[in-house]
Amino acid sequence: MKKGEVWLVDLPEGKGHEQKGIRPALVLGIANNLTIIAPFTKNTDCLRFDYTGLIEPTQDNGLTEQSVVLAFHISSLDPARFIRQLGWIHKEQRNVVDGLLKTLLKID
Repeated sequence: MKKGEVWLVDLPEGKGHEQKGIRPALVLGIANNLTIIAPFTKNTDCLRFDYTGLIEPTQDNGLTEQSVVLAFHISSLDPARFIRQLGWIHKEQRNVVDGLLKTLLKID
């Protein structure tokens, strides 16, 4: 897996507003045999939250409808939770997500 790839993942059962279930996720990186991801939601109302971005569906990214990347919802997953690769996002979109993460984590 590589940064910028979009995968279908199986997120563990969560509590409250935590994302869960089978859904697309954006690979942000790999550390210590875990893959760091930001999940997507098709609920565009989530754009009202900070640290989110709209990703339009393309043949390259494999998304089937407008999706919101939830950068504030980053998590680390075991590779066994990854079902299949859907595609990848373009550099311009990766730069937007990187900007969201830098702001969220207060990285200069």
